[in-house]
Amino acid sequence: MVNENPKPRVMILGTFHMRQTPDLEGVDLHSISNLEKQNEIKAVLMAIQKFNPTKIAVEVEKENQDALSKEYHQFLQGELALEVNEVHQFGFRAAAELHHKNVYAIDWMGEGSNRDLGSVFEWAGNENPELYKQLNEYYRPKLEFPEEENIFKLIQMCNDPGRNKLDHEMYLAIGRLQKGTEYIGLDWLSWWYQRNLTIYSNIAEITKESSDRTLLIIGSAHVHLLTQFLKESGLYEVVAANEYIYE
Repeated sequence: MVNENPKPRVMILGTFHMRQTPDLEGVDLHSISNLEKQNEIKAVLMAIQKFNPTKIAVEVEKENQDALSKEYHQFLQGELALEVNEVHQFGFRAAAELHHKNVYAIDWMGEGSNRDLGSVFEWAGNENPELYKQLNEYYRPKLEFPEEENIFKLIQMCNDPGRNKLDHEMYLAIGRLQKGTEYIGLDWLSWWYQRNLTIYSNIAEITKESSDRTLLIIGSAHVHLLTQFLKESGLYEVVAANEYIYE
């Protein structure tokens, strides 16, 4: 019998975006400099450090790896003030505390769709008011983040399996937006799948050794598909973030 080596481990930490963005995962944090917010961020950092990652990957386009590395090294040398975003507050701080030499850019935002998500919703409002109403009155209220919520609790929400499933279900509903043979929603959805498959490939590129423990910090909308791709590859042990994000 062949003695198989242990599989590399990957943990996906779903996050919200700390500033409002064109997608649906933003929370506009006005300030994180006060002691209360800093303690909330520290609680997240302490939780993810229990996973003991050997590599940390973040939602930055891969083509910007050099700029990301430069920023991270400036931070290590005390030459960079961290911005209010999840790459800096979670990625850089966790990597520094674990004495990592680098962080990894794994995102892709290449061309593929003729419309962004905002214009897809605009089209739906004009051409398919019934499905538009379902998206806006059923899905979006359930997926919106409460304002000024505890950061640790927001991260718990981001990694709730039920919420991740609902996120994915809404995107599949968007895929049903069409008029005749004009597949408006599917055009965007196919790009979304391509983006996540590219992220999966980039994670695979840095996660090859059985000793690798890669932490991916990324918007929570990606969690469902990336978990699926990583598990179905048969190459990785996927660790649920909610095993570590608890009070």
